[in-house]
Amino acid sequence: MLERVFHWLWGYAEFEVDGDAARFLNVCAKQGFRFWGFGRRDGKAVLRCRVGEYKRLRPAVRRCRVRVRCVQKKGAPFQLLRVRRRKGLVLGAVCGLGLYFFLAGFIWGVSVTGTETLTDRQVLDAARASGVYPGAPKRVLLPKLAEHGITGRLPQLKWVSVNNDGCYVEVAVGEKAERLEAGSTAQWSNIVAARAGTVRAIAAELGRPEVAAGDTVEAGDLLISGLYQEIPDPYGVQPEHPLQVAGAARGSVIAETYREFTVEASAQRTEAVPTGERREFAVLHLFSLEIPLGLYVEPEAAHSEFTQITTLHALGRELPVALEKRVAVFTEERTRTLDEASLKEAALLQLREAQRAAVPAGGRIVSEELDYRFADGRCILSAKCRVEEEIGVLQEISVN
Repeated sequence: MLERVFHWLWGYAEFEVDGDAARFLNVCAKQGFRFWGFGRRDGKAVLRCRVGEYKRLRPAVRRCRVRVRCVQKKGAPFQLLRVRRRKGLVLGAVCGLGLYFFLAGFIWGVSVTGTETLTDRQVLDAARASGVYPGAPKRVLLPKLAEHGITGRLPQLKWVSVNNDGCYVEVAVGEKAERLEAGSTAQWSNIVAARAGTVRAIAAELGRPEVAAGDTVEAGDLLISGLYQEIPDPYGVQPEHPLQVAGAARGSVIAETYREFTVEASAQRTEAVPTGERREFAVLHLFSLEIPLGLYVEPEAAHSEFTQITTLHALGRELPVALEKRVAVFTEERTRTLDEASLKEAALLQLREAQRAAVPAGGRIVSEELDYRFADGRCILSAKCRVEEEIGVLQEISVN
């Protein structure tokens, strides 16, 4: 194998010998020529020699009265000679290598792993603010500095690791877990009812449940106790000193509560209506550069803006090349009077917003009674609702 590589680097010629090939080879051997690749083709001897030795065969050819014809020339010298004749190919190869090394100096993608309560977008936004984003130069990427920046922007994270894999960066995160120490007096607490209702389900992680499903409770009633005395078995031996437990109460209490809502909606509605005139502006995001594609002046008249970003993808991956299109739509204020159906719809929309703001996350409306009233160009909507929601709130116990 090494011998073949050596011959290819120095180049060689393959030729045919027509005549007394045996005498010709003996003469060449005495003169110190080195041939290889012996064979026969159409009754003629075929062999190979170095490029520099081929021209020195003429005296032996005349002496042995044979005819020698070069069949082919192979090796690196002849390949380079062909490339020299194609200068465009050489220039394209050089430009291609230069473009490859230039593009390899940027980050082409950022992925996030390990998120639980946080979203990937939150971590990506913190990473962008710390200098880790598609299109950022790799030469300025400092993983340790970026890790500290992401941790400082997201206090929920316990640790962050920025791993560089070629042109792609992986941001691995670990979120903090809440740890409770039941023996710490600073965390002694109970869970009490925030509202009156009927208990539907109770789950105590820490502490002892004081109510059961189906019980009716009032605001302030004890639901889960963190400080309690163990109840001994009534059929067993009664302890002289029952076990006293002091710690934190943690858990969930779902109850059905009663809520009333009242909202008002006016029939006179002022709205911003598009005039049909618009102004567009485009920006090309190329790696870390922002190239404006035109001149943009902020409109002085009333308008609304929206932005559309189109990112290029290749082989299922997002490329650091995007076109951002900013559109300003001119508007003018117009006042119109809502009909009864539209007025009821507007009042219902306000009711849903009030319910969403009042009911805790995870709660739901079980049933409701709606009452519409119209007076002085207004719609008054009242709702009596049965709500299934979390009513347990933490009440810390201070010890003096």
